[in-house]
Amino acid sequence: MGVKTYQAYTMAEALVAAKHDLGADAVILETRSFRRGGVLGVRRKTIFELTASSGDRADLSTARRPRRGTPAPGGAPGGAAIAAASLATREYARVGAPPAVREGGPSDRTRTRRLAQALAEAHDRRAREVEVAPPPPSPVTLNATDRRHAPIHPSPVARRFILTPTTGEQAGAEVAVAVAEPPEAMQLELTAIKTMVSQVLQRQAVSRRGPGVDLPGSLFDMYLELIGQDLSEEITDRIMSAVRAEVADDTLDKDAVREVVLGHLANLVPVADPTIPRRSPDARPLTIALIGPTGVGKTTTLAKLAASFKLRHQRSVGLVTCDTYRIAAVDQLRTYAAIIGLPLEVALTPGEMNRAAERLRDCDVVLIDTAGRGPNDTARLGELQQVLAAADPHEVHLVLSSTASERVLLRQAEAFAEVGADRIVLTKLDEAVSFGVLVNVMQAVGKELSFITTGQEVPDHIEEGRSRRLAELVLGAELHG
Repeated sequence: MGVKTYQAYTMAEALVAAKHDLGADAVILETRSFRRGGVLGVRRKTIFELTASSGDRADLSTARRPRRGTPAPGGAPGGAAIAAASLATREYARVGAPPAVREGGPSDRTRTRRLAQALAEAHDRRAREVEVAPPPPSPVTLNATDRRHAPIHPSPVARRFILTPTTGEQAGAEVAVAVAEPPEAMQLELTAIKTMVSQVLQRQAVSRRGPGVDLPGSLFDMYLELIGQDLSEEITDRIMSAVRAEVADDTLDKDAVREVVLGHLANLVPVADPTIPRRSPDARPLTIALIGPTGVGKTTTLAKLAASFKLRHQRSVGLVTCDTYRIAAVDQLRTYAAIIGLPLEVALTPGEMNRAAERLRDCDVVLIDTAGRGPNDTARLGELQQVLAAADPHEVHLVLSSTASERVLLRQAEAFAEVGADRIVLTKLDEAVSFGVLVNVMQAVGKELSFITTGQEVPDHIEEGRSRRLAELVLGAELHG
């Protein structure tokens, strides 16, 4: 048998078909992919094409054939590894990540995350394609005329391969349509992808001169999960090193690894203590001020805190708003105060703040809502600092949105630290893309986590800050279980 060309919906499937048709000694001469079908470019399918030859007629001047028993790059023997590695490269290219990463480059972390995402997406896509089929029947043959009408799409009985002859001397050859072996092909492909991701991570670890990521399977999967959640590589490496030292190799099952990683993640998040209901350390009402940039949910968070103190803990609460800049901000808080039954004071200047505090001196708790300020607006931040000095709050909570990037969050925390923020409230966790960024920020800022908010409902979607809760979210726990 001579040179033949095979077409399939994945390169791994084309490889299995070639081996089925030509035998285990088949030599891969060329691979390529193209798109076909659809209407006006819509719903087009990607077709992978593989040209191979039987071992007795391979043209070694066209493609070098590995010696039998010699592993090919990627960890799989012979042509199988070549095809699987080629497909892995295509998977990475599909999400915009190259198969090779420059050592020590500034975008290593981004590329690693994309590789991990490619691995997960490839696994999900192949799992959806696997169909339960009866035992493979004998190959069906079509003549060269019928080849023009051979369907590209697989039939309901999971015929996944479309094998066509090459042009030239083999133009009159018959065309064989084989039946796929999806589980084996998928496993071959995922093994190659995982090997390539591991090699990239190892290369990055060497370039950083860090502890490395020479990890067994369960720890490697956890490493990818943490990186996929945007946890920094430094923190991830530190956690993995601690887990390797703590968990014996013979107990590296998934549940044991997860529990140990949860503990180390939780230790990275400082939390405020004591929790609600707090008591004032002096004769004044317990005074809590919320500060932060615009649009992070300060007013809604303040309403949730007020309702929690009043309705759940039976504390008398007074509200003060300094936000007269935002349209209808006072009306919004006044509506909340009327519903809950709380007094509300408006204070724009330090003098007005002193008078508002005097009028609310009989309350157990006074909550202060401030106007949003940009981290680069030093003049407005100075005004805010003066108003807070007049109020002299016991606690100043910086409200940060979980939807912002890590760089933005760190800049905001740096700017508002000058105003006197001593605790952190994380809002809009229901809109967050990933939670590892929040652990990075809490580590870098060094402030205690006081509350998190998980939605818009008042007063339900607010929780006291708990380190294990945030760690569980990083590892995929449901926000509203």
